Amino acid sequence: MKKSSLILILAAAGIFAGGCTNTARFDYTGTMGTMLRVPANSGKSIAVLPFMDQRGQKYVDPALLAEAEDYPYGDSGSLWFGIIPLMPFGWIGKEEPEKSPEFISLGYFHANPPANLADAAELSLATSGLFSRVARVDTPANADTDYLFRGSFSNLHYSGTMFSYCVTYIGAPVFWILGAPMGYSRNELWVDFALVERESGKTVWTYRFRDKDYIVHWIYARVGKDASLYAELMRRGMNAAIYDLNSKIGNL
Repeated sequence: MKKSSLILILAAAGIFAGGCTNTARFDYTGTMGTMLRVPANSGKSIAVLPFMDQRGQKYVDPALLAEAEDYPYGDSGSLWFGIIPLMPFGWIGKEEPEKSPEFISLGYFHANPPANLADAAELSLATSGLFSRVARVDTPANADTDYLFRGSFSNLHYSGTMFSYCVTYIGAPVFWILGAPMGYSRNELWVDFALVERESGKTVWTYRFRDKDYIVHWIYARVGKDASLYAELMRRGMNAAIYDLNSKIGNL
């Protein structure tokens, strides 16, 4: 009995240690799903700008008070609630997942959202075939294109739950080893897109995307995938935006 208990304790320690050392990056090219292609080229050129981080706006804008309450600043909760007897799980929420460690099966998420999302948009726009040329620039002054593609994001919230099954993380590995889920992670993305005429500065098209998805973790699968859905959500958003833009660009 003592030997079995020691094995379970070591297994739990190993799982936590693995979660502390695993790292991941925003990977748009490796995400599941295809990038939308359109049948005709508009003959126009476009330059993609770095995306604007507007996550902090909800904490100062009275009109966004409800959002601020739903998504508190910084990290919330704690995975360590799961060490309390009879607690079924521990949990954590992150408003800026790229800035702090501690996920369900991941130690750190290396990301630069303004650059990562802009790079993703550039790749999707180039793959779509909608524009004759797609460039990536840091400022409008560096662009020599017909249009500018602007983006902003107001939510990249992460939430995760680790199941302790009311027996704490000392006993929970028994369930994990037998195939019960270890926990789950939820990624959320709110992003706005805009097409701007470079010469006039006029915004001629906008599109808003809001979505979230979750992934279930087992000790045998999906370890380290806690933040992997951000890239997938961005691909869904870009596909939807390109589809909408393709239907309207002839009238712009």
